[in-house]
Amino acid sequence: MELLDYRKMRTGIQLNAVPAGSDDVRPVAERLRDSLAATGLFGDVEVDVTDNADALVIAMCTFPEGMSAGRLAHWLEQLWQQRLSDSCWEAHATLVDDDQVEFLGATKVSVDGHYLTLHVVAQRGAIPAQRTAAE
Repeated sequence: MELLDYRKMRTGIQLNAVPAGSDDVRPVAERLRDSLAATGLFGDVEVDVTDNADALVIAMCTFPEGMSAGRLAHWLEQLWQQRLSDSCWEAHATLVDDDQVEFLGATKVSVDGHYLTLHVVAQRGAIPAQRTAAE
């Protein structure tokens, strides 16, 4: 989905539902953190909850130098659809460039339920420089 279309959809759901409370947001943040850590691929994983209605769950991490940004974007999309979003309604968008992937998601738990939003920023990790024998 294009970013502009995603934002229109997210705004529409925000006008017709209330944001999830912390009891509903924290388990999603924990699932995201656990999923990123379980792969063993991601470094500097930070996941938190916020009061920002556009990003109730936020995450930052680094991904390996050798991993394609497109592959990472696809993996994040699968994670969202399989473990983080709800079946009632969801929308998501990815922004991909060579050194960074951003994933934005919004979901609603039921017709009369609350919504939850998520924003993940993954940046390509640098390969550490080799030390010389003199260091």
